[in-house]
Amino acid sequence: MIFTLLLVQIYPPYLPPSLLLRQPLDHNVCVVHLAIFETSTALKLNCWLFLSLLLCLVHRKNDFCLQMETNFTAWYEQFIQEGKLLEGEDLDFAYDSISAFSTRRDNQEAVFGAEEGLKDIRDATLAYKAEALELQRQLRQLQNQYDMLTSQASSLIQGRRARVAATSNVNGQLTTIDDSLSARNLEMNAVLGRISSTAQELAHYHSGDEDGIYLAYSNFHPYLIVDASCMKELNQWFVKQLDTGPYRLVAEEGKAKCSWVNLDDMSNILVRDLEKSHHQRVSELQRLRSIFGTSERQWVEAQVENAKQQAILMALKAQVTSDEAHIHLDLHSLRRKHAELVGELSNLYHKEEKLLSENIPDLCWELAQLQDTYILQGDYDLKVMRQEYYISRQKAFINHLINQLARHQFLKIACQLEKKTMLGAYALLKVIESELQGYLSATKGRVSRCLALIQAASDVQEQGAVDDQDTFLHGVRDLLSIHSNAQAGLSTYVSAPGIVQQISGLQSDLMTLQSDLEHALPEDRNRCINELCTFIQSLQQLLFSSSTTAQPILTPRSLMKELDEMEKINAKLSAAVEEVTLEHCKKNEIVKHHSQEVGLQRRVFVDFFCNPERLRNQVGELTDRVRALHSSSERN
Repeated sequence: MIFTLLLVQIYPPYLPPSLLLRQPLDHNVCVVHLAIFETSTALKLNCWLFLSLLLCLVHRKNDFCLQMETNFTAWYEQFIQEGKLLEGEDLDFAYDSISAFSTRRDNQEAVFGAEEGLKDIRDATLAYKAEALELQRQLRQLQNQYDMLTSQASSLIQGRRARVAATSNVNGQLTTIDDSLSARNLEMNAVLGRISSTAQELAHYHSGDEDGIYLAYSNFHPYLIVDASCMKELNQWFVKQLDTGPYRLVAEEGKAKCSWVNLDDMSNILVRDLEKSHHQRVSELQRLRSIFGTSERQWVEAQVENAKQQAILMALKAQVTSDEAHIHLDLHSLRRKHAELVGELSNLYHKEEKLLSENIPDLCWELAQLQDTYILQGDYDLKVMRQEYYISRQKAFINHLINQLARHQFLKIACQLEKKTMLGAYALLKVIESELQGYLSATKGRVSRCLALIQAASDVQEQGAVDDQDTFLHGVRDLLSIHSNAQAGLSTYVSAPGIVQQISGLQSDLMTLQSDLEHALPEDRNRCINELCTFIQSLQQLLFSSSTTAQPILTPRSLMKELDEMEKINAKLSAAVEEVTLEHCKKNEIVKHHSQEVGLQRRVFVDFFCNPERLRNQVGELTDRVRALHSSSERN
C-alpha cells in the first residue's frame, strides 16, 4: 500500500481550511478530510503531531522514523513547556471536531459522499477563483473610485481655499471702499456746511439789514461800536483828569492865563479870540508846552496806545466769539447729519443682511436647482449676455459710423455739384465780362469817332444845314438812329446841332454803363455768391436733420466728454457691484454647503472602511443618475 499526502491551500476565515489525505488503490480513491480550525493553535499542533505519527507508520523507514521521533520528542517537550498539549476533554473535543474521525453520520457523509468527486472540486476551485477575480476587480474599481473621490475632495479643498482667498480679498476691497466713502462723506459734509454757512452770510449781507462789512465769518460792526466806546472812554478819562486831581489846577491856571481860549463846560466848545495877535497865540502855546512836560505827554500817548490795543483786543475777542458760534452751529449740523447718516447706514446694513441671509440664498438655491450647476452657469450666462450687449453696442456704433460716412459722401457729392455750378456761373460771368469789354471798346471807338466828328464840325464855319450829298454825316446819322432804335430811313436834311446832341447823349449813356460796370455788377456777383452759400448751408442742415442717428448739433464737446466719462464710471461701478454680489453668493454657497460636504466626506470615509457595500450601492446610484442625465441631455 502506497499513501500520498497532499496539502491544499488555506481559505479565508469564513471558509474552513482542509487537509486532504488521498490513497489511490485499485481505481478507488479514499479521501480523509482533516479539519484544522484557525481559532485553536493547540489543535493545529496536535494535528501535525498526528500526521507525523501517521507518516511514520505508513513509510516504516528507520531513518525517517528516527528523524520523526526526534522531532516528535522535541515538539512534545516544547508543547509541554508552552502548555499547548491537549489532554483530557480538550483532546476528545479536538478529536471529535475532525470530520474524518467523527462518529456522526452527517460529517462522514459530507466528507465521504459518493457524489463528491474530482470534477466537483475543480468546479468549486474555478468558482472560487472566479469569485476571487471578481472581488479583485471590484476592489480595483473601488480603488479607482476612491482615487476619484480623493481628487474631487482635493479639488473641492483647493476651490474652497481659492474662494476663501477671493472672499477675503473682496472683503478687504469692500472695507477700503467703505473707508474711502466715509472719508468722502465727511469731506462732502464739511463742504456742505461751509457752503450753507457762506450762503447764510451772503443772504444776510444781501438782505440789507445791517451796513457792516463781512469777510468770511467776521463782522466788523461790533468792532466799530467798541472803537466808538473806547473813544468815549478816552474822552471821559481826559475830562476827568483835567477836572479833578493835580492836572485840574494846571488846567485852571492855564485857562486863567490864556486870553485867546475859553472852555465852556456846558458845550465843550472852543471859542477863539480873533482879536489877539498871532504872537500872543504862539507865546501861549509855548507856555502850555512848558507846563505839560515830555513825560506826561509820553504817558498820555502810552495810555492812548494801550486803549487802542485794548479796543483791538476786544474786537478780536468778539470776532473769535462769533467764529466759535458759527463753528458751534456747524458742529451741531454736522453731528445731526452724522446721526442721520448713521441711522440710514444701519438701516441699509439691516436690509443688506436680510437680503444676504434670506432672499439671495433662496434665489441662488432655486437657480442652482433649475440649472443644476450652482452659480457657474449663471456666471456663464451673465458673461454671454454681457458679450452680446457689447456686440450689439458695437454694431450700433458701426451703423452710426456708416451713416455718418454716407452723409459725408453725400455732402461731398453736393459740394462737387455746387462747385460745378459755381464754375459754370463764373464762366458765364467771364463771357458777360468779355462781351461788356467788347461793347466798351466799341463804345469807346464810337466816342472817339464822335469826338472826331465834333472836332470836324467845330472846324466847319457854317452852322446851318448839311448838304444831302455829304455821305459822312448821313452815315453818322444812320449810326445814331440804329443805336436809338429809330427809323433808319433816308433823310434829305441833316442838322449839325442834332448830331452833336445825340453824340452827347451817347456819351452820358457810356458814363452810366461804366459806373454800372464798376459798382452794380460786383455787388450782384457777391449777392449771388452769398445766396449760393446760404443755399448750401440750408442743404447741409436738411441732410443732417434727416438722419435718425445724427448726433445733436447743440451738444457741447465738453459735455459729451463728461457724459462718456460718467458712462465709463457707471460701467465700472456696475462691474464692481456684480463682482461683489457674485463673491457674496459664492461665500453664502460655501457656508451653506460646508457642513453637508464635511458630513458627506466623513460618511464616505467611514463607509469605505466599515461598510463598503453601502458605498458600492451609493456609487452605483450615482452612476445611474449620471447615465440618466446624459441620456436626457442627448434627447434634448
